[in-house]
Amino acid sequence: MEQVQETAFDKIASNYDRLWSTKAAGIAQRIAVWRWTDVLFRSGESLLDIGCGTGIDAVHLQAAGVSVYGIDSSSKMIEVARRRGVNARCLAIEELSELGMRFDGVLSNFGALNCLSSLSSVAATLARMVLPGGHLALCFLSGFCLWETAYYLLTGKPSKAFRRLGNQAGSSIGARVFYPKSRAIISAFETDFRFVNSGGIGFAVPPSYVTALTDWEIEKLSTVDSRIAHWPLLRSMSDHRLYIFERI
Repeated sequence: MEQVQETAFDKIASNYDRLWSTKAAGIAQRIAVWRWTDVLFRSGESLLDIGCGTGIDAVHLQAAGVSVYGIDSSSKMIEVARRRGVNARCLAIEELSELGMRFDGVLSNFGALNCLSSLSSVAATLARMVLPGGHLALCFLSGFCLWETAYYLLTGKPSKAFRRLGNQAGSSIGARVFYPKSRAIISAFETDFRFVNSGGIGFAVPPSYVTALTDWEIEKLSTVDSRIAHWPLLRSMSDHRLYIFERI
């Protein structure tokens, strides 16, 4: 990744879990992803975690017997992941072909792939790395988030309310982020992967920066999401959208 992105993620590495992973909304969205991945990735399989961050997903999968290898462009994020027992390497997504490894599946959670201006190169690389029948679980920041738009309009920040509608925007941590359309994501992978399904992550549950709700309210909203966030219209308005592909 570009240096600006590395610097942005290095800056928040020590506080990442406090800012996102330990907040009720962040936990609820992560568990929503796990509802999908726990079915896809099984004990004894090997998994590549792209943008592994501090290793939260890797630790969860390892506890289920999955062998995880993580990469992230932030060396400080990798330090935290390694302290958690994750086999991880500091590597930009653009340098993925350097690994020369094969995997049963791939996870990329919470917008790591949104840092790429194009998905065609990573799609071609993953086609060489993923074994036939293996799955990709790729979680992108959505191009429109109903919660985010409503929140920023109500707090008097209209420029942030519609920031995802452009092709490119800055994130809350200063990194450059792109918001590819659903059709573009599916098209980038369809040569070597079969699109299986997609679901919303965070339709009723808000982004983690929305702090006005109690943990009890977040829990109730999480229950709502488990029932309806996969509906076509609602998943298109969620904070994130998870795409599942199978290697042909």
